[in-house]
Amino acid sequence: MLKSRFSALHHRDFRIFWIGYVISVSGQQMLWMLEPWLIYEMTGSKIYLGINALAQAIPATALVLVGGVIADKFDQRKLLIMVQVGNIVLLGLLAVLALTEVLEIWHIFAIAFVHSAVGSFENPARQSMFPHLVSRASMPNAVGLNSSIHPGTRIGAPVIGGFVLALMMDITDSPRIAAGTVLLITVAGIGVYLAMLMKIHLPPIKRAYAGSMLKSMNEGAHFIWRERIFAFLIGVAWYTMFFGISFTILLPVIAKDILHVGPDSLGIMWAAQGVGSMAGVVLASHYASPRHQRRTLVLSPVLLGGSMIALALIPIYWVSLFIFFLVGTGASAGNVAVQQNLQMLVPTELRGRVMGVWSIVHTSIRPMGEMQFSAIAVFSAPAALIVGGVMLIAASVLYIAPSKQSHRLKDLRQAALDSVAEHV
Repeated sequence: MLKSRFSALHHRDFRIFWIGYVISVSGQQMLWMLEPWLIYEMTGSKIYLGINALAQAIPATALVLVGGVIADKFDQRKLLIMVQVGNIVLLGLLAVLALTEVLEIWHIFAIAFVHSAVGSFENPARQSMFPHLVSRASMPNAVGLNSSIHPGTRIGAPVIGGFVLALMMDITDSPRIAAGTVLLITVAGIGVYLAMLMKIHLPPIKRAYAGSMLKSMNEGAHFIWRERIFAFLIGVAWYTMFFGISFTILLPVIAKDILHVGPDSLGIMWAAQGVGSMAGVVLASHYASPRHQRRTLVLSPVLLGGSMIALALIPIYWVSLFIFFLVGTGASAGNVAVQQNLQMLVPTELRGRVMGVWSIVHTSIRPMGEMQFSAIAVFSAPAALIVGGVMLIAASVLYIAPSKQSHRLKDLRQAALDSVAEHV
């Protein structure tokens, strides 16, 4: 049983990739907790949280489809290596500015803008590459292992980051120096990932060299529109991110102004969500059979939305940790289900472009959702959570549950599994 659960790790190149990515994301988790905390500490402004999200949304929206086309046309490993070099340079510069205490708010916005532009090429390349590192039979397991990285690292990394922030704040009384220390840890993690990527041997891949970039982008968009199941799955992910998961931009506000706790407790809040996210991965993997797909997609937003409403109405720190656990469970289960279906159903030659569109969930839709939550939070942070929760529950009941596409998933997934069995 244990061997089957980790079958993808028996493939050498996937194992190297996965370990490196775990280390990199651990550092990134600290960054995602750190950035809004630092902005709120420096300015005390919820609007600035939204502006930082806008700075990330603009280049991400403009470049993410280009990133998907490039991922289909060029060596994804080399593309990922170049992206990591760019990340190290940008975050290293941010760390130096912070540690020397010359960091200003506009520095954060400018580096976030460029960092987002660079990141637009990462997710499509990664999502296109890793399926070629395992056998098709191990694909669901590989997707599950990849999906466990973000929630798994969220359990420990933000706690460590939070304690480092609290410790350095006690020693230096400077949020900039505290942030710079954590940024150095993030850069080190990316450096390890870069070294791991250089050890991977990517097998020969049929690439979409023919045609212009614009034509390739149109082909990807046309395919998604024609095969409506993909538009449905990506739409569910977009909506859940915009009205649900993006609320994490408000965690520093919730910690400081509502729960009245410091950065160490903020890290524990992130960790509670990470434990829940791991539970969501386990649930989605356990119920990965074709007959469970619709149920997972319907119930996950309901759990996430209901938990957000509860978080707004119960401002008690220890209770909030359990609620964050439920938040993570709902968000992760739905996200894993969407990814599993996309990876199983999308043709290889179009995977980069389709996953490029899916990447908009993180590179564009998430910052836009963060802007929305920040704007409402100017008036009331609890109201922002309630609005998002109600919208998620309404979408699940009124759209996802009755949709024809959600009813098709059972047959489509079964056909994909049958195809795998024929080639084994």
